Amino acid sequence: MVTPDMSIPAPASKVDFLVVGGGPVGLLAANLIVQAGLTVRIVDIEYEPNHWGRGDWIHGRTLELLERAGLEVELLKTGVKVDKMSSYMNGLLQKEIPFVPEETESKHEYLLCVGQHITESSLQSQLSQFDVQVERPSTVVSMDRDGNKDGEYPITATVMHLQEGRGTEDVQCKYVLGCDGAHSDIRQQLGITNEGETSETHAGVLDALIRTNFASRKEVCIVQSDHAKTISMFPRENGLTRLFVHFNENEHEQRKEQHNRNKIMLEDIQREAKRALLPHRIEFLGILYWSVYVVGQRYASRLDSKDQRVFLCGDAAHSQSPTLGQGLNTGLGDVFNLIWKIVMVERGQLDRKFLATYHSERWPVAQNVLDIDRIAAKAAAGHKAADYCDVVEKHRLFTAGYGISYEKNSKDDVSLVWAPGAEDEAIELKSEYHMKPGMRAPNFKVFGFTSGKKTRLFDAIPKNGKVPQWLSYTLFVLAHDLRSTHEIVARFLEETSKATTLLPPTNVVVITTSTADQVAAYKSMLDSDRVVIDKLNQAQCHRAFHRRAAGSGNHHSTEDEKVQVVLVRPDGYIGTIIRSDDATLLSNRVCQYFSNIV
Repeated sequence: MVTPDMSIPAPASKVDFLVVGGGPVGLLAANLIVQAGLTVRIVDIEYEPNHWGRGDWIHGRTLELLERAGLEVELLKTGVKVDKMSSYMNGLLQKEIPFVPEETESKHEYLLCVGQHITESSLQSQLSQFDVQVERPSTVVSMDRDGNKDGEYPITATVMHLQEGRGTEDVQCKYVLGCDGAHSDIRQQLGITNEGETSETHAGVLDALIRTNFASRKEVCIVQSDHAKTISMFPRENGLTRLFVHFNENEHEQRKEQHNRNKIMLEDIQREAKRALLPHRIEFLGILYWSVYVVGQRYASRLDSKDQRVFLCGDAAHSQSPTLGQGLNTGLGDVFNLIWKIVMVERGQLDRKFLATYHSERWPVAQNVLDIDRIAAKAAAGHKAADYCDVVEKHRLFTAGYGISYEKNSKDDVSLVWAPGAEDEAIELKSEYHMKPGMRAPNFKVFGFTSGKKTRLFDAIPKNGKVPQWLSYTLFVLAHDLRSTHEIVARFLEETSKATTLLPPTNVVVITTSTADQVAAYKSMLDSDRVVIDKLNQAQCHRAFHRRAAGSGNHHSTEDEKVQVVLVRPDGYIGTIIRSDDATLLSNRVCQYFSNIV
């Protein structure tokens, strides 16, 4: 019999959040919750964490989000950075493509390959600093949201501890997050259907130490031959290599009949890998993990309860094949979209009705992920490496996360993406502009005026030890040449600063095309620590926000010279863009955005 360690304080019976699921998605949620100063308990039905397998691709946009919360450092030290994908046919290189399109502006223009067990360990290590541990093995068997509906803790969750002698307990909480995987108990308790399909396509996967004379083992490779199945291989941490073998549809069932086995076996995966790599050789020195997965795409019909107190994240909300490494990344994206909104609701900085935007923003993203995964998995199973690479290349901006955007739907009752109508000429925000509200704000390279050194826009934001960056809004003021706009900019900053007591935490960065000497002439009007100079690549930041979309007639107009205020949400997405040469109007519109949501 295992007895509890009496030196560890008993977990609180009342908490702000109860997180169900101790994988990366649940652990990230718990980290953000404690960073915000709220209380959390996290439970998982597994007796111990999984040490191998599962999600091992962290895309660039996910790294940007983790960096906003200071959770990326250990992963970057451990993982392998891969910046391109190659396809081979009969041992000959066919094509090479960068993982991230060249026009993307980010620190993380690559794919990070790192085992999920390392991601979990890193997140748990940082969570432990707040004295929070995953309670294992435990699960939520019921949720009562009626008995205490109007109280401070409207949910009473019955937690069953499977460790001998602990039994069940009632935990009162404000929110429950279902991060408990594709077979989510929380989803079932909410009565939310899991829709979609499971195909007859299977793939074998293994993590191994290998010896090979195949040259391109330091990048993601799609390898095919005339007499073998398509394989994918890429490097992992500590010298490991992961291999996928994409089997034909129905081959799994055929092997069951022929061999009386219930799945494709390890020797089948190894044999097909050796055949595909010919004329190169591969030797398996040690197998650390192997499995067979079924290709399928499923999604929850809703991502939240009607009262916006229970939310589904990660595989509980959507599940797909590992073909493009979307499961982990989409799940972490769910959490970053959700937690800042709940925290601001609890702080009185956001109206509760805007929690509905979690479903309206993330559900379409999940649908797009599943659509692309369906195409990619079919291309891989069809054993045409070129077709698979074409799918990756076509969709790489979205799959890397940089192409994800939150567009306001006319059916949405509420939205955190605000685009003023074209009827208001003073703040005309035409759809023909390349950069639009709802898109990710690019992290351009600029020069810091005070430091005189290259930096990135989001690194130029003044650090506030009390408020994490992922809980702060940012105003980027694109000022053009200060010799023409300094009065407008100074007046906007003054009027906005007067309203700061009415606004959520907000940072301001002024971006100018002026030289350092020219900026110095206006130091008395500006906080120089908040000024950056846009002088790289023909003022790329200004060009991006003033550039017209293709087909819109890229003509130059006087509006292109107006000051622009780009309001960036805490999750790094553009809330609105305001263009005007009237400082008072710019300030009023910023305040109007916030007054609409608080």
